[in-house]
Amino acid sequence: MQDLSLARDLQTIMQIVGRAARELTGADGASFVLRDGDLCYYAQEDAISPLWQGKRFPMSACVSGWVMLNRKPAVIGDITLDPRVPVDAYRPTFVRSMAMVPIRARSPLGAIGTYWASTRAIAPSELALLQALAGSAAVALENVALQDGLEKGRAWAREVEAANRDLAQRHQAMQELQRQNEALSEFLAHDLRSPAAGIMLAAQARLQKQDLPEPERRRWSAVLSSAEVIQRTALNLLDVASRQHGMFVLRLAELNPVSLFEGVAEIMEPLAASRGQRIELHPSMPSCLVRADEDLVRRVLLNLVDNALRHSPAHGAVRLEARGLDPGWVEVNVCDEGAGIPVHLRDHIFDKYARLADGGPASSTGRGLGLTFCRMVIEAHGGKIDVTDNGGRGSRFSMLLPAG
Repeated sequence: MQDLSLARDLQTIMQIVGRAARELTGADGASFVLRDGDLCYYAQEDAISPLWQGKRFPMSACVSGWVMLNRKPAVIGDITLDPRVPVDAYRPTFVRSMAMVPIRARSPLGAIGTYWASTRAIAPSELALLQALAGSAAVALENVALQDGLEKGRAWAREVEAANRDLAQRHQAMQELQRQNEALSEFLAHDLRSPAAGIMLAAQARLQKQDLPEPERRRWSAVLSSAEVIQRTALNLLDVASRQHGMFVLRLAELNPVSLFEGVAEIMEPLAASRGQRIELHPSMPSCLVRADEDLVRRVLLNLVDNALRHSPAHGAVRLEARGLDPGWVEVNVCDEGAGIPVHLRDHIFDKYARLADGGPASSTGRGLGLTFCRMVIEAHGGKIDVTDNGGRGSRFSMLLPAG
């Protein structure tokens, strides 16, 4: 029993039990049988000649199976007289008498068998010794299983710890890469804004001249519009790279959507004119107000109108709509007459660096920042933005903003 308490693997347990079973009972052989589903597996033997080591038999076809199924010992003084014994299987062996006890009677894990080369009566004391040995073997097997479980748990914990270290290192590397990307974005944005501002000032100064010929006025209007696009792109890049959702510092005021629409139309008119397009204003409730940051919402509209013009056919129209909703919201729509956005892309076009497709994924023309900026701004106001079909002709970008 002391040796069994120190055993740390199945092979050691089986060797100890086989030797002890023979010594305690004076048997000529002993076997250690394990239950393997519906089979009896003769895993170990210690005998004067070979028995059945390494073989498997159905539970219903051997004495060890009967012992495990009935959860009680079998004592057989003469194997030729007991119907539980498959005599043909025993005839080639030395066995004439036998005793077999279950390992853990409550729910047997296996059985211990002892065999004698002559018929004999097995004393109750011998049977008691075998049962005590089987009880100790059951405890030893459970200890081994527990130790295996603990070792597997320790190995799993080590794997988890290593995975967590690797994850932390990856996270740190990603944070560093993100910081570098943000620094690069800020650098590029600042380098774009300064020359764009200079170009805009020069264009505005030229356009203020009353006697400017119409062809030159159109050229300078196009220059002003293009410079505005560059400056807006730089601002989008800066905002998307350096701000997280909801981190805008909003300067809220009551705004008239009509005034916003008119200002946006004035800026985008040169681009529309160059393509023979129209910008139409359709506020269903001219008096409704929104409570929002004027500069940020104007940039949102500029981004959406820019996209709408670029994705609409020549000589088409882009519509700006506004209508009051109950309770306390105003819906602002930018509608185009383009090819539309496939349904499977609509959940992704607001993602950072996602690009709009004009007529298909292969003809991507967006810059991948404008729509991300739009979503950030609208959500910072507590609203939402989405895209739907524009009555079968193009797309409708809808924004909900709080009413003034």
